[in-house]
Amino acid sequence: MTISEFLTAVRTPYIDTLARVATQLESHVEPAYRQSDGSLAVEGALGLPCRADVIQMEGITAGQTIQVDSETRLEFEAVTFASGAGEVVLSPFVWDWTPLEVLGLSQEAVSNVCQAWFLTWFDADDENVATEEGLFGVVHFMSELEPTQEGWKVTVDLGSSPVSAVEDFLFRILDAGAPQVRIG
Repeated sequence: MTISEFLTAVRTPYIDTLARVATQLESHVEPAYRQSDGSLAVEGALGLPCRADVIQMEGITAGQTIQVDSETRLEFEAVTFASGAGEVVLSPFVWDWTPLEVLGLSQEAVSNVCQAWFLTWFDADDENVATEEGLFGVVHFMSELEPTQEGWKVTVDLGSSPVSAVEDFLFRILDAGAPQVRIG
């Protein structure tokens, strides 16, 4: 099984759930949080924006955020993939709360890669067209960097982003010189 096949197997159950919830209600799907002037609301040391899963448009709960959580998690033994001079270790995780640990790079290097990657897949100008599932192929959230014994950790809500978004992150971080990336 390839890394793409693993990622697809993890992604599909969450995307199915998010799409189901988004289409059951009259709602804003994957809206970015914005300031009153329309600019993106950003926070933290990385200065990143955030998206809601769904915001209901009608009824007594209009305007309220609906958080969609994974209903299942694919269980598998940890798998290691070699990629150039680095490796990727995949352990069980869910698409909407993905722990990533990067080993062997400075905080600045990890921050730079994470910030650039996240903004690429966030679609700050909301230009993405809805997919067949009614979703927009965007990431939703990235936590601040936390030090670990061997590197730096972040948690990412991959939202409706495609598998290629995770592959892009892996290429970027491994190209930056990380000897190992752990997902899960």
